[in-house]
Amino acid sequence: MAMAGVLSDVKIRDRIVTFLETQGRSAPLEALGREVFRFWNPPVAFLREMLCRLFADDPHLVLREDGWVELRSEEGEDRALEESEFIVLDVETTGLHPTEDRLIEIAAFRVAGGGGRLRLQEELVTLVNPGRPLPPTIVRLTGITPEMVARAPRFEEILEELVAFLGPRVLVAHNARFDLAFLNAELQRARHKRLGHPRLCTLALSRRLFPELPNHQLPTVARYMGIEMEQWHRARSDAWATARLFLRLLDPLAERGVRTLSDALCFQASRRSRR
Repeated sequence: MAMAGVLSDVKIRDRIVTFLETQGRSAPLEALGREVFRFWNPPVAFLREMLCRLFADDPHLVLREDGWVELRSEEGEDRALEESEFIVLDVETTGLHPTEDRLIEIAAFRVAGGGGRLRLQEELVTLVNPGRPLPPTIVRLTGITPEMVARAPRFEEILEELVAFLGPRVLVAHNARFDLAFLNAELQRARHKRLGHPRLCTLALSRRLFPELPNHQLPTVARYMGIEMEQWHRARSDAWATARLFLRLLDPLAERGVRTLSDALCFQASRRSRR
């Protein structure tokens, strides 16, 4: 059964969180078994044992004594978006599979209040030595060469700086599931830990805000919102464009009543835009 291993744990948690956000943050264990794991007749004892293992170090996911699974709010989720702090990030990788492939570049921007509005503040950008050859397709796609990453630090060497930069802030990415799956996989290998931060996905938000777009790839949505991109598939350029996009989404979100982090988390998990 594909429920063991580093990536599977991360994927399972993401599926559970998404499901609970659509259910008002709590649901019976049996409903979770049917909707998340597609069990026709959910094996409650097995699910309870698995969730106890997955939730052991996660104070936000709780299996209650009454058999309900609850997603508890992060401190600060009721704070207005303009009063929160965010880390907008992007990664480049050797491929598409977090358990098999590795990071080759990370870029992150801190977005925080200043003068009554959110602004881009400091940044962290670095290439990462993956410790393996770069596939030719990745070199062509990103322009990152073997010589460039050969001189770069390993993930373990930037881990402390990265964790300090992320702090307790809300994480934002375009297709956040992809970027955070890779970060979680690297953290699992290095520290046997994973990120517990709240996360917002500009891909999910744009799908719900702008269903009329032909696709919701970053260049398409950026162009729609009047944001020019220097290049695509380099972490700094993509993270910068995502940060600008996130800031420009705040007004259309507010028009739909999305004003707090909690509102945004629920909105991005909803199946249809609130028009």
